[in-house]
Amino acid sequence: MHPLVERFIAKQLPEPMAMALLGGSLPVPPQDLLHAIAGAVFSESQFAPRGIETLMGMPESLLTIALSGELEDPDILGVILVHRKEPALLELALLHQALTAEWMERVVPHLPGSVLEIPLNNQVMWLKRPRILDLIEEHPEGDYHIKRRVNENRFHVLGTATKEVFEERIEILEDVIAGKLDKAWAELPMPMESPTEAAEEEEAEPGAEEDVEAVRERLLKPILDMDGNEIPLSLTQRVMRLKTNQKIMLAIKGGKEERTLLIRESNRLIQVNVIRNPRVGEGEVAYISQMRTVKEEVLRIISMNREWMKKYTIMKNLAFNPRTPLPIAMNQMKRVNEFDLKLMQRDRNVPELLRREAKRLLAGKING
Repeated sequence: MHPLVERFIAKQLPEPMAMALLGGSLPVPPQDLLHAIAGAVFSESQFAPRGIETLMGMPESLLTIALSGELEDPDILGVILVHRKEPALLELALLHQALTAEWMERVVPHLPGSVLEIPLNNQVMWLKRPRILDLIEEHPEGDYHIKRRVNENRFHVLGTATKEVFEERIEILEDVIAGKLDKAWAELPMPMESPTEAAEEEEAEPGAEEDVEAVRERLLKPILDMDGNEIPLSLTQRVMRLKTNQKIMLAIKGGKEERTLLIRESNRLIQVNVIRNPRVGEGEVAYISQMRTVKEEVLRIISMNREWMKKYTIMKNLAFNPRTPLPIAMNQMKRVNEFDLKLMQRDRNVPELLRREAKRLLAGKING
């Protein structure tokens, strides 16, 4: 922690310097500034209004960068979740590994209705603090779908599960113990199906014989992991049967094979949680960074990780991937070597602006 922030937390900083610190006028890293703001706000200090004013004026992009690394103090997440309202920023904070169940309980009443599904999907949190479910149900912006799922969770998870669900859980646990499945499967929440998911599945149901054959062929087609090894068919079928909330939890905690399957899902939350899985390795990141089916947010998260971006392959993949947001791809151009710049200027899948920049950089190298 920055020395000025340490002195502020210890109440040893003179008032003018404290005001300057919480006003963002002193040269401290954003994460340390947030630490000071959180300390002022949650201790109900006289400097709290100044800190909140600064927090509300900080760009979302700056806060996103501050939350992209490890956090020792969950109060930083708390102050953002209580006072900011941007859905993408709140999602990042709600899914951060440093967030505790105690903090989840404190922030739920302050959340906008658009992100209530995230704490609702976090079974680990509300099993520790069941009051979270009550707060979600009492939330004025919670719709019928949210309230119905709260009651389903109370019955199926906190109460008595049906015989079918119980047998399915026993089967999973036995396979986990036998080493056939990653241990994350043992912690999956109960399957919950929203009306939207049910409608989508009904629409996707094959109606003709050739469609049935196509589905069967897709199920039987081998899927390879990042190392080129075939993923067992039984695991592929298991993942495909999971509901969205289960896939999200498996994305957060699952193993390499599960991540390989889940990154192919079209759901943004599932993809984002795959790349945020703490077990993701650099080889997987390199594989994901060149995929043209991933959401822009996944590529944005990769670009904000300094360790990953030190690897030339990952950096190059982001520059070449047409799904990468243009400003991010442009930032990587100076690091692309001459050979790859030549490939880039001829690659029609690369945006025209990047091809022109590659041509300009090549000309500079030749003339230089």
